[in-house]
Amino acid sequence: MPTESSADGGPDRAVAAPFAAALAAADRCVLCGMCLPHCPTYAAHRDEGDAPRGRITLMQGLAQGRLDPGNERLRAHLEGCLGCRSCEAVCPARVPFAALMDATRTILRENPARRWHPIPDRLVAPLRNLVLRRRSARRFAALAARTAHWLGLRHLLPARSRLGRVLRHTGPSLRRMPALPAPTGPDTADVLLFTGCMDAFFTGPDAAAALEVLSAFGLQVWVPRNQVCCGALDQHLGRPAEADALRRRNEAAFGTGTRPILALDSGCEAQLREYPQIRWQQRVTSLTALLAELPADRVRWRDDPVRVALHLPCTLRNVTRETAGIRRLLERLPGVTLAAVTPPGNCCGAAGTAMLSQPALADSLGRPTLAALAATGADVIVSPNVGCSVHLRALQTPESLRMVSPAAFLRERLPPRPGPT
Repeated sequence: MPTESSADGGPDRAVAAPFAAALAAADRCVLCGMCLPHCPTYAAHRDEGDAPRGRITLMQGLAQGRLDPGNERLRAHLEGCLGCRSCEAVCPARVPFAALMDATRTILRENPARRWHPIPDRLVAPLRNLVLRRRSARRFAALAARTAHWLGLRHLLPARSRLGRVLRHTGPSLRRMPALPAPTGPDTADVLLFTGCMDAFFTGPDAAAALEVLSAFGLQVWVPRNQVCCGALDQHLGRPAEADALRRRNEAAFGTGTRPILALDSGCEAQLREYPQIRWQQRVTSLTALLAELPADRVRWRDDPVRVALHLPCTLRNVTRETAGIRRLLERLPGVTLAAVTPPGNCCGAAGTAMLSQPALADSLGRPTLAALAATGADVIVSPNVGCSVHLRALQTPESLRMVSPAAFLRERLPPRPGPT
């Protein structure tokens, strides 16, 4: 790990002084090491700088002005964290590691390294912000992505290039956004549906499936049109102001009240549940957690046998803690058997954008995860996280198991709709 480094070889306390308040909670770490067996980057690299304990030590160095945020080795250790929060889940001192890492990445972003970037963030940011905030922009970008995949443009780019990786890795998961059935109005809705910013790229069919399933349960659904990205991407890449702006727009779109807000993706749900408003936190839940509390016999299900390998992403295990709900719901469905899965690690490597920015590490974690799911002899893999699904699907071979979201799987278990007479 780096110990001293600034542009002229010494510490830069004037730059580091503002970091102390943001990183004060790092002092709660007692360096016990209980987090080490649970950290995927430490398991991969066996480097203390890539362990939660080591990263906290680096954060303390930043806060105390002993380390320069422009130091390349420092940045590699801190930017390499996958954000799985497994360390936070087992920490006896309850160190808020995720919040510390978000603050640290804000510091790194505001004090950039002295290296040349092929595509500076300042050029990409306006396009990214537009896509996260405007549905029309998302649909145009998604159309461009599907067209590039259909034309095979990925074959014209080096596999090791960033754009080549993006096209190759996301291509197998691209789905056209279907026309959603007309939802009910806000005054008569039982639940509100959060569709997220990946609807035009990957999850549009999942939203349509969720509406059908909720309708089968007799629930009226409202889909606020003014909703935007949950803010997780900005939050975890050191852009808190942008994430906060998205939060305010979502709070305005969904309004006040007590009706449940359903998130179809565990990553979005984790971010939404950490919005500061207590009432909002109490409203946000997942589709499966809500349905697990309702009588399953309210719906007539198919009863043909199917064996399911359930993938439990980091956000579900370490943040929302809703693993019991999804298991309970699926086990109550006629004909459904959950296969026992013994994953080799605790993270598949997707980790938001890490599957694109850290491809070697992401793939080295994803392949064993995929193999463990396939070894169950299941008929289908169900994963409640879109990023994990995109990553694992990209690593699959043609003979691999089909991978679907909980909403899509539940829709498949409904009886066939009667055709026109």
